[in-house]
Amino acid sequence: MLKRLDVAEVLATENRRGRSRQVIRWVATGVTLVVVIAGAIWGWRAWQASTVPSYITDRVTREDLTVSLVATGTVEPTHLIGVSSLINGTILSVDVTYNDAVKVGQPLAHIDPVDYEAKRRHALATIDAQAANRDAAATTVTDAEAALRRAQQLPVGQVVTDKDVELATTALDRAKANLTAAEAQLSVAQADLAGAESDYQKTTIVSPIDGTVLQVNAQPGQTVSTVLVTTPLFTLATDLKAVEVDVDVDEADVNQVKVGDPASFTVESAPDKPIAATVSQIHQSPKVSDGVTSYTAVIAVDNSGGSLRPGMTATASIETDHARDVLTVANAALRFVPKGQAAMPAGQQRVFVLDHDTPRPVAVTTGLTDGTRTVVVSGDLRAGDVVVTGIKDH
Repeated sequence: MLKRLDVAEVLATENRRGRSRQVIRWVATGVTLVVVIAGAIWGWRAWQASTVPSYITDRVTREDLTVSLVATGTVEPTHLIGVSSLINGTILSVDVTYNDAVKVGQPLAHIDPVDYEAKRRHALATIDAQAANRDAAATTVTDAEAALRRAQQLPVGQVVTDKDVELATTALDRAKANLTAAEAQLSVAQADLAGAESDYQKTTIVSPIDGTVLQVNAQPGQTVSTVLVTTPLFTLATDLKAVEVDVDVDEADVNQVKVGDPASFTVESAPDKPIAATVSQIHQSPKVSDGVTSYTAVIAVDNSGGSLRPGMTATASIETDHARDVLTVANAALRFVPKGQAAMPAGQQRVFVLDHDTPRPVAVTTGLTDGTRTVVVSGDLRAGDVVVTGIKDH
């Protein structure tokens, strides 16, 4: 009896185990099916993502837009003057050096005055001699006038004849002519003295302006010649508290630049500190270099701080136009054309607004551009609209 019960229990246990294994198989099959379905969904979505473009976008903004052009040039004094000798001679002394401040009439150098002093003394002596000749001629005129009066006052035929009167008249005329010649010779002597005095004064080379000495090309013992002068002995600049930046503007851009345009520039010694300035002049004379034509724009600068030095290289930005509180769009959006879309005809423009992940074309009319963004004059755009500028590479 005991054995029969054991066998029944064993069979019951085996039946339960079989049902458990079947449940496990069903569960495993279900899990596998879920995994397969999830993988299929993920793969479909990945494939779909790989076939739908991923766009690069930018927003339409409302802002101020400034149009500028960039040009390079150099810092120059407002007035630069070269001073040389007006006479020949040997330099005795040089009285100034680099960076000296000078006043009008201040001596810069002296030339040996010996020869010019001798010419001056000779001219003075000549004047004395010619003055004496003039005085003698004047006395002769006086005597001749008296003789003629006496001859004219006596009755004809008594002591004085008509011929005597004629001779007295001729003598007076001759005396007057000699006086005129003596006076002319005295004038020549006086002119010679003025020239000699001028040359003597020029032995001192003086500053013609109030300014600063930039260059000195003179030294004691140096012989100077007015014929062979190629380099000024001294280069002076007016007050360096006011300087200018001369920049070369390409002929394609020069008509955009106007006197009074705001500008800013930097120099290599302070590239991160732009200096505000104003365009004061545009030269009409062209500059041609390697076949490129440009024109000089002069930018007036306040240099009261003294940080700018003549000859510094400057990079200037000149503001040629400005628009305030305007709708702008990225230039890349104006260039973007989706695959399969035809380009716009010449003179027409459009952008593509991203609408539910789909680019929608919008025709626009544009205005000013600064090279990065462009003013939208008209078109169905609003600030904040998302426009397409390109497609990302997968």
